[in-house]
Amino acid sequence: MRKIFALVLSAILICSVTACSSPAATKNSSVTNAETKKKMDKTLKQNSFEGIVYLTHNGKPVYSSVTGTDEKGKKLTLNSSMYIGSVSKQFCAAAVMMLKQKGKLNVNDTIDKFFPKYTQGKKITIKNLLTMRSGLPKNIAEDKYKIAPEQTEAQNTDSILKTIFNLTLSCKPDTKYEYSNTNYILLANIVEKASGKKYIDFIRTNIFKPLGMTHSGFVDEVRDNPKWAKGLTYDTFTTVENCKGMTKGAGDVVANAADMDKWMTALQSGELISKKTYKEMTKDYSPDYAEQYGYGLILGPLGGVGHSGNIGTYYARDFFIEKEGYNLFIASRKAKAQYENLPSALLKSLI
Repeated sequence: MRKIFALVLSAILICSVTACSSPAATKNSSVTNAETKKKMDKTLKQNSFEGIVYLTHNGKPVYSSVTGTDEKGKKLTLNSSMYIGSVSKQFCAAAVMMLKQKGKLNVNDTIDKFFPKYTQGKKITIKNLLTMRSGLPKNIAEDKYKIAPEQTEAQNTDSILKTIFNLTLSCKPDTKYEYSNTNYILLANIVEKASGKKYIDFIRTNIFKPLGMTHSGFVDEVRDNPKWAKGLTYDTFTTVENCKGMTKGAGDVVANAADMDKWMTALQSGELISKKTYKEMTKDYSPDYAEQYGYGLILGPLGGVGHSGNIGTYYARDFFIEKEGYNLFIASRKAKAQYENLPSALLKSLI
């Protein structure tokens, strides 16, 4: 029934998207079906949403809404690049799986293979990091090893790793799900060791460039790349987030709506990783917990997957339903708890 409805709906869709920036979402959005547009506009208004919403169906734009301003006071547009926070974790997870497919690593490898001085590394696998089941705690901003904005990425990374390796595990690895950025900071460093490239260079070379993601980059680059990152500053960040290396792999990507749509499509299609590998990434490895976490992806309602992110005052969410052909990207400068429910609230009008 859902398939039939989706097919009928897609047949009447007019695939044109406007990206205006008036204060009210109802004056500033485009969708192919008037009734559906009305429902989606109403949903955004009810959730006091301000930012960017971009929905495609089988690769064609069907809805967009752009409201609000950037950090410099200029109106946001559909082309505006935004900080996406922990949505970045799926890029890191995909990088790991790309290296797995090349035989550079195995998810069952214990991480002492990459960090031989880490005594607990013999107990923790790459898979434990991917699935948030390593036992590594959340907070790594300790004073023993200096992590600071004025230091280089290499200096901070050295301090970050020393701090992590001196932490006490909160539980035995693979016995409990516990969301922690620490896992993905380590994974990004494993990508560097396994590939022989800087993490951001690996992502850019193997993901951004092949997909034509020309409005995408990384948090640590924003100061030096005003062409694609205009409208963004570091004023929104905490001191910890502003330290080079602290967001690497865990919350470091900056992208716009069109680039995120390219990414979601490629991840599902087998263009970057095999279909078998994608299926492995989207399996629930902690069925005993409410949050159904795969490899950098959370299984959500309506058969969709994606991730949410929060960095500074920014909120982002991507959500894609392979079976139905929908990709949804949401980004805002005003992080609010109710935004978590937006994907299902918006898509229930269509599915």
